[in-house]
Amino acid sequence: MKSYITLAFFLMLLISCNNKDKQNSIKTEDAKIEENSRDTASKTIELKTSTGKLINVIIDKKTNSLFDLKIVTLDFENSKDTFYLKDTDPLNSTLVIDLDKNGYDELYLITAGSGSGSYGTIYGFASNQDLSMTPVYVPEISEKDLLPDGNFYGYMGHDSIYTANNMIYRKYPIYKEGDANCCPSGGNKVLRYQLKAGEASWILEIEK
Repeated sequence: MKSYITLAFFLMLLISCNNKDKQNSIKTEDAKIEENSRDTASKTIELKTSTGKLINVIIDKKTNSLFDLKIVTLDFENSKDTFYLKDTDPLNSTLVIDLDKNGYDELYLITAGSGSGSYGTIYGFASNQDLSMTPVYVPEISEKDLLPDGNFYGYMGHDSIYTANNMIYRKYPIYKEGDANCCPSGGNKVLRYQLKAGEASWILEIEK
């Protein structure tokens, strides 16, 4: 009789241990799923220049409309620089292009706001003969630019930034006084950019 009781006790103990193992296994799997879901907030875009240099653009999502961007140069001869752009609008496109036709591609990142205006922003990084990369200075749109004789007169966003014929263009609808956000009535304007070497850095400016 005692042997049956002892056997039943061990069987119950074995079943209890197996159930605990299953519970622990489920908890571990849930943790992995949570970790993977967090990983989806980060994305890497791999780019290659025409001379074979590799650049990674790492996108870290903070909110639906706010991102951090990290630009990593992988095999430039004199450096492996990392550049950081904090709290940007969502990344809309990447452009790898030799705008100044010196034989070395630049990288341009185009972001677009998620608000009603969808304002476009350009960030640039130029190659220094493939030895290293340097941020390109892109002037912000000023109040002077918005005056009647300025490049951005009538500008209220809704622009598109693109390449054609190895050039960078910005196209935007012109808003006249009194136009609703949905209905610009002034037609479209197209601006063309050029890259120039400044005293201390590269400059992306509107071609006159």
